[in-house]
Parts: sequence; structure tokens; C-alpha cells
Amino acid sequence: MSIQLMTNELVRILKDASLFASNNNTIPVINAVHLESRDQELIAVGTDRFVLGVSKTEVEESTGPFGVALPLRQVKTIIQLAAAGNQAFSKVALDANEKSVRVAFSSGETFTLPNDLEFGAHKKWIQLLESSPDDGPSKAMDLNPQLLAKFARVSGCSAARMRLHFSGHIRPIRVSIGDAFVGMVMPMRIPDDASMDWAVPEWVKPPVVEVAPKPKRTRAAAKKAS
Repeated sequence: MSIQLMTNELVRILKDASLFASNNNTIPVINAVHLESRDQELIAVGTDRFVLGVSKTEVEESTGPFGVALPLRQVKTIIQLAAAGNQAFSKVALDANEKSVRVAFSSGETFTLPNDLEFGAHKKWIQLLESSPDDGPSKAMDLNPQLLAKFARVSGCSAARMRLHFSGHIRPIRVSIGDAFVGMVMPMRIPDDASMDWAVPEWVKPPVVEVAPKPKRTRAAAKKAS
């Protein structure tokens, strides 16, 4: 199973997903980025059990279903080699089997990584994005990520608890961090035609596998079997 895509797009989704992967290498399955192709798209999934991130890009060529779990050390290797070789406008081919993952850049650089992590755990993680019958009414609010990120840089934030207070999708959000900081961030206006209900994007959902119907048995075949 192999795929081909733009190198900068592979690097982008690897970086996105690795932000959410665990740095604890004693739990290999979450100390990794999980890649899976779906039709003409490739998704990258990372989690540390507290946060989950899924990023996608388009695939230019595919020879069939592709899936592999890459430890973070391998992810860093791919990103570093792509940067060192100035691969911004090149393409990269990934070819995986049960034992190894071959990475080949269109500029000529090629290397092989061991494939020793079990693939497939991310499929259960993604299911957590689906709404459940126990969920209350969905409430949406649009925020500028760069504005929200400022609160993460407040002194002592990493050792404290951040609490967000909402009072409406067009009302300011009050923020408290520990007992020594308070602040506020304004939401962005949600377009009038946008739905307030949560819906998992189609590209996140697993592909539907159609099962071919069993051929009907003829009377002659039934008599012969009996």
C-alpha cells in the first residue's frame, strides 16, 4: 500500500497531529501519529488521552488503502529531512508493509523506517468526536485561535487551571487563570447561515465498506448440497 502527495502537505499534517500526541514514550500507541488514507485524502491523528487532533490533506496518487502508526521520533525524522532537503515543492511517496515504511522524496532522497507499531487504535479515538444521545443541545462559538493562544502564554499558566465563562455566542468570554490573572476575549461573529449544531466532517468518518451480496442458491445446487 502506497500513497504520493506534496511534501509540504505531509509535513503540515504531521506537525498538526504531533502537537496532540503524547511525549510519554512508555505508551507507544499514543507517542505516535497515526496516518490513514481515505479515498483521495490522508488524515493524521494524535492524542495524549486529554486532547485529540485530526488533520487532513489531499493525496495525489494511491495504490489502495494506506495506514501506518509512526512513533514521534520517526515523525521528527521525516520533518527534519524534508526541511534539510528544501522539499517545499517536492513530492513524497510513502510505501508501507508489515515490517517497514519507505519514504521517498521526488528529489531523490530515500530512507526506510521500521513499522513496529500496531495500526488502528485511532479509529476508536475518532469515534469520540461523534455526538452521543446523552449530549445536551450543541452550542457553538467562533474564536480567533491567535487571541486564545495569548492566555496560554500567561506567566504560570502551565501550572494553573484556566477557566472560561460563557454567556452567549456573541458575548465576551471571561477567563481566569489560577488566582492571579483574569481576562476577556471577544468571539468572532458566526455567519447567519451557519448551523449551531455539531456535525463530524465527512472526511473524519470511516469509509463505508460495501459487502457484496451472497449469490442466491439455485434449486439444483440446493438439492446437490442436501
